[in-house]
Amino acid sequence: MDPVPDDTGPDTAAPRQRGWFMRLPLWLRIVAPAVLLVLLVGGTATAVIVASRPTDPLARAQALCLSGVRAELEARDRDILEMPLFRDVADVGDGSYRTQGMVGFTEADGAERQVTVRCIARLEDGRMRVASIRFST
Repeated sequence: MDPVPDDTGPDTAAPRQRGWFMRLPLWLRIVAPAVLLVLLVGGTATAVIVASRPTDPLARAQALCLSGVRAELEARDRDILEMPLFRDVADVGDGSYRTQGMVGFTEADGAERQVTVRCIARLEDGRMRVASIRFST
């Protein structure tokens, strides 16, 4: 007696469905993810290096003084017309930095004034902060 054929399975193999990735050449399927991984790791490393780079204390003192002068004048309800550039930042020792410049602003009564501003920033416990801001005529 002959064995009875099993009719539960298909006679022919089902056609394979191929997605867009499978239609790419093999070398591209290997290289593309590797290149993307290298770019991702390189970009992350670059961002970490740039973020952890030490900043120039003179530039940091200048930026802190500018923001401090702006905050001081805005707290007094003055409209700022001209901000100082603080080009010359001097290291006066003990982690202190001094700079000065002219600032123009409008008083509450509408009068325009131009005064000299002097700012001192200090480096304390690894952090820089504004120690004093003085306005003089």
